[in-house]
Amino acid sequence: MTTLTILPAGLTTEVAAGTNLLQAIIAAGANVATKCGGEAKCGACHIFVTEGRKGVSKMGTAENGKLDTIVGVGSKSRLACQVSVLGTEPVTVELLGALSGF
Repeated sequence: MTTLTILPAGLTTEVAAGTNLLQAIIAAGANVATKCGGEAKCGACHIFVTEGRKGVSKMGTAENGKLDTIVGVGSKSRLACQVSVLGTEPVTVELLGALSGF
């Protein structure tokens, strides 16, 4: 288990290793969009992993390709639907724009 913190809502939850990040965010009660069913096709679940990037899975080809088409992508960008929590260190994510709820 590891700690997942979701900003800007300030939600914190314990997450088991191997858990999909999108599912963990939704289970914690945060509002996250997804239109493609987790297939890295829509980019709606674009988030920033602000802390603990070594605590999540590496980026795959589909995720990298989709991120290349999204405006506002940075070095901390990930698609929540494509990320698994490794359980090795706490992870903090920031929900962006309309996803943030603010």
